[in-house]
Amino acid sequence: MAKSIRGGVPALALAVWIAAWSVPDSPPAASNDDSPRREVLVKGATIWTVSEAGTFEKGDMLIRDGKIVAVASSIDPPRGATVIDAAGRHVTPGLIDAHSHTAVDGSVNEGSNNITSEVRIGDVLDANDIGIYRELAGGLTAANVLHGSANSIGGQNQVIKLKWGVEPGELKVRGARAGIKFALGENPKRSNFQPPAGTPARYPATRMGVEESIRERFLTARQYEKDWDAYNALKPKEQARRVPPRRDLQVEAIEQVLRKERLVHSHCYRQDEILMLLRL
Repeated sequence: MAKSIRGGVPALALAVWIAAWSVPDSPPAASNDDSPRREVLVKGATIWTVSEAGTFEKGDMLIRDGKIVAVASSIDPPRGATVIDAAGRHVTPGLIDAHSHTAVDGSVNEGSNNITSEVRIGDVLDANDIGIYRELAGGLTAANVLHGSANSIGGQNQVIKLKWGVEPGELKVRGARAGIKFALGENPKRSNFQPPAGTPARYPATRMGVEESIRERFLTARQYEKDWDAYNALKPKEQARRVPPRRDLQVEAIEQVLRKERLVHSHCYRQDEILMLLRL
């Protein structure tokens, strides 16, 4: 009996990555055609479903309106469908990059200060970054776009779905878990960075300074949370007679880490420093 799987799997969740295809260096112009997409049938490929259905040797995959609707040992081409002869090629699930700097407009580091948890990658997405086009051609479908590693605590991340020819906001994966970039060792202490002449060196310059800079922000965030909790617990008349705590966007992002609402993605060089962060 021929095995098959059917359903409405998003096409980018099972990306068509067919090795050795020729991909032009420059993408085609974005199309404004909103008409339904034609059906595409990939024939004769080794299809790795990475599911209970297993691997299809010389299998077929049908895509309709941007969604995979069937994978089977053999599928008859629907009328008008584009047929791709994929004999000798492989179709695999789409790849996800857990640490990417693709689609960032301008510098990926806000290096002027050692703690920059208030800045957000989601505010500077460049949907026309050629990296998106080339990575899609290589089978990448989603990426966790992170701030750089110039800071002990850097900026907030943005999880994106790679799409070509869309508005920047359409790249964002709605509901993705929030994250933030931390870095340890050589980069935040700037071992290989020479500041411009006349510019003072930036703290920290040692591993112990990196640790202290992170600890100080966590302690500040803990107190910030206590101050706001105490203010919010007041009755309205009491609140009216008091000045609320000063809002601090930098500290708020770190407070979200304490509340387990924001994940830490940490860049490190040595075992001892990642152990330090775990203990901290």
